[in-house]
Amino acid sequence: MNSVPKYSFFLFVLFCTCSFSCTHKWDDHVGIADPASQKTLYDVIRAAPEFSGFMDLVDRSGYAGDLKSSRNFTVIVPTNEAIGEAKTAYDFNDSAVVRSFVGYHIINSVYNVNEASDTIRAKNLRNKYVEFTHGNFDGVPALKKNIVAANGLYHVVGTSLKPLANIYNLVSTTFPATAQVNNVLLMDTTSYQNWLSEIKRPMTTENSKYTYFVVDDDYFNAEYDRLRPFYHTHYDEAAGAPADSTTSFFTRKALLRDFIVAGAVTIGDQVTHLVSVSGTAFSIDPADILSRHKASNGVVYRVKKQLCSLQDRIREFKVMGNQPSGYKQSGKSGNIYFRVKKDTLGNLYNDVEIRGHGVSAFYAKYRAANANTVTYKVYGRAIMGLTGDPQTDDFTQYVHFFDPSIESVNEADLYKRPVVNDQGANDVRMPWSVTLLNHDEVYLGEVTQNEFGNMRLLVMANGTGPIILEYLRFVPVIQ
Repeated sequence: MNSVPKYSFFLFVLFCTCSFSCTHKWDDHVGIADPASQKTLYDVIRAAPEFSGFMDLVDRSGYAGDLKSSRNFTVIVPTNEAIGEAKTAYDFNDSAVVRSFVGYHIINSVYNVNEASDTIRAKNLRNKYVEFTHGNFDGVPALKKNIVAANGLYHVVGTSLKPLANIYNLVSTTFPATAQVNNVLLMDTTSYQNWLSEIKRPMTTENSKYTYFVVDDDYFNAEYDRLRPFYHTHYDEAAGAPADSTTSFFTRKALLRDFIVAGAVTIGDQVTHLVSVSGTAFSIDPADILSRHKASNGVVYRVKKQLCSLQDRIREFKVMGNQPSGYKQSGKSGNIYFRVKKDTLGNLYNDVEIRGHGVSAFYAKYRAANANTVTYKVYGRAIMGLTGDPQTDDFTQYVHFFDPSIESVNEADLYKRPVVNDQGANDVRMPWSVTLLNHDEVYLGEVTQNEFGNMRLLVMANGTGPIILEYLRFVPVIQ
């Protein structure tokens, strides 16, 4: 009988200990608790006369229910004086403005102020991010901080936070008359949906930061004209061709994506070297900067120009041997080997080897996307005869390119585009002599891409011989 009271007493002591421990840890995290911390954020803030202006907006915003709920929030509360100043900048008679303004000051989850901590980006109810940096919120210092309520905490500021526009909205409203932004807005139609991932998404996403450059009209137009020949397609815009298949579309998209850089970049007194989200290298001279603007997802620079060569915009590419799109025939998987090997210098590489297939002129097909309208010099690497490789005799293989002007029921005959071989002679294929333990690239010849888009090619065996391919490299000939 005596064991029951002892057990109950033990549970009571354990409960008290845990409760004290949890409370102590919560106070350590957010600071000293307000005596009214058992009340909701709504009740605590509403009870303070100095916040009546903000709370009147909360009541009108539709967010009052959130602050009364059991969900956890952090509220950045402007004083009445701060709300008075805000009324000169915002039309609080507009319900949409009120909801946007209030929602910007309410943060999902609990974030205390720690002046020694690094920057924390906290997501608010408007799906924007407020930066907590050394006791400031988007640069606005806290007058009071870490005041606890039952469902979170709040901080007090003497200046209201300014909801920032994302890069897309900022440039659309600040620089709408520029040729560059006009082209951005032109792309933003239902006819150009496949530009979203490369251009609009970085300009609008809130969970990452980007740097965007807006250039002078003369520079933008000159770069557009310089790029246009390299994005030629046969689709006639005047004849109602698909809008996202024309020369203008591909030129515009290629140029616009080169003004976006991942991360919020600070440009100092020296020329800054950057790489765009599309991989284009360029530089910005500080002397060309006209203005700088902070966006909710990064920063916008208004500049005169980029420092960017045509060779940086029209770049080389590789076709990897271990990424074929098909073969002459199926049923030969047992003769196709995707290898990971180490060359004589100790460098790992991947390739494909096809052997013992027994099919005359067997081939592997490849496709390179977004090849420019330009002549390419073609180089290849195929290493034969390393340890474990049964192929130790020199052999020849061929590279063929698809010619859309040819009609034939035989697929191989479609791949006879005119080329210039490694001897400088006109041909319909590039012979490739693969020699024992040659780790160097081999020059194969030149091929001209007459239209922007896919470059289709195949690597063909000589008779029933082998095929080995690490990669083909295509280097544009830029005059």
